[in-house]
Amino acid sequence: MATTTGNDLIAESLKRIGVENFFFLMGGPMNDALPRIMKKGIRGVDVRHEQAAAMAAQAYARVRNTPGLCMAASGPGTINLTTGIANALIDCAPVVAFGGSSPIIGYGTGAFQEIDQVAIMKPVTKHAERVHEPRRIPELIDLAFRQSISGKPGPVYLDFPQDVLYGVF
Repeated sequence: MATTTGNDLIAESLKRIGVENFFFLMGGPMNDALPRIMKKGIRGVDVRHEQAAAMAAQAYARVRNTPGLCMAASGPGTINLTTGIANALIDCAPVVAFGGSSPIIGYGTGAFQEIDQVAIMKPVTKHAERVHEPRRIPELIDLAFRQSISGKPGPVYLDFPQDVLYGVF
């Protein structure tokens, strides 16, 4: 019997809701999610800096009139999204940002690139949330995309800890 991981649930969820493109900079712990997403036929655009991923997602949202998606690695990678995400907030552009993060089990221990990314994203988004259980990934992705376009459009952030991404569902 095949197992499904949090990475698989991300790919399946994005395909189901009709995402066609996303912007990213490769890095852990999102590394395994990216090829799974692209295998679903969703085009990934690899950029040179995370800020460019967020800016590209904002431009995509404005031109296509649909939420733009950007992704980054943990720690500094995710923090580098904030300038573009703040710009999307000011411009009312519906952007969804995914950030990998250190494992939940390691919080408070100085785990690799451990920093409270949700706290950093809260002031520059409509909503920022950490995913704590793989089984909730489809629900929270659906919610993030709906929130980005509801009311006054704007950015939403989802934080994906390493142990959630690799957790088996």
